[in-house]
Amino acid sequence: MGTHDLAWAAGFFDGEGWANRKERGVQSRINQADPDGVPDVLRKFRRIVGVGRIKGPLIMEGKQPLYYWEATSRPDIARVAELIGPWLCPVKRAEFKRTLGAALPPVVWPGSMSEELAWAGGFFDGEGSTYLEKHRTHPGYFYPVLYVPQSAESGVAPELLRLNSAVGELGRISGVRRDSQDQTPYRRWRVVTPRKVQTALHLLWPFIGDVKRRQAQFVMRTINAQPDLPRGNPAFGVAGARYCLRGHDKWNARVRPFKRSRAKRVRPRPISASVP
Repeated sequence: MGTHDLAWAAGFFDGEGWANRKERGVQSRINQADPDGVPDVLRKFRRIVGVGRIKGPLIMEGKQPLYYWEATSRPDIARVAELIGPWLCPVKRAEFKRTLGAALPPVVWPGSMSEELAWAGGFFDGEGSTYLEKHRTHPGYFYPVLYVPQSAESGVAPELLRLNSAVGELGRISGVRRDSQDQTPYRRWRVVTPRKVQTALHLLWPFIGDVKRRQAQFVMRTINAQPDLPRGNPAFGVAGARYCLRGHDKWNARVRPFKRSRAKRVRPRPISASVP
């Protein structure tokens, strides 16, 4: 199995998976909802690690059918930890270590740029989305957003920092947010503006699945079908006009000369010289 596949599987597990002890043994699991049957990302993960079973669907009222990959034997979970452990972020590495009671192989990331993008693609397949947001100042216009939320016990989740680094720091990580009092606080990574979103998608494209690709294609088709936004504030008159709305000649406006700051300057204390 190639390193890019292992990095993708680790990113997907970092986003959606967990490992823990149960009363009767151990368990590792990844949930994924899909209205169209078993998700391709679960099949891909199962093919990469070579163990575990895909089960479902679990039907709950008001929710999409839920499928999941699951491993419930110590040898199977140990194999998964051995394969993807070197690419995992600290939280999921610690889960495997507690579950198995054994150390994991050494960390190998950050690797090459393509390997980190493979991890980012898996993480985005698990946690990410691309959607349209209404423009705040131009009714009827939209802008694209890449979005990944992630909670952490303290500070910024390492997964968000790693994702942002993989795509060249194109996104921003928010402060702590909470949708309601009974929900876990989280931070969100977002990329906005068509140029940045297009660049980030170009980097992630070889490593994300068909569901995320179709979602991104719909968003970018909508954005590219929009006419170009008019630039400038209409209240300021025509961009580039010589006269402002009050009739002032902007081309011949007086430019005030540069003056040094009027802040009080502290005079240096005199240096006392000793008398020979």
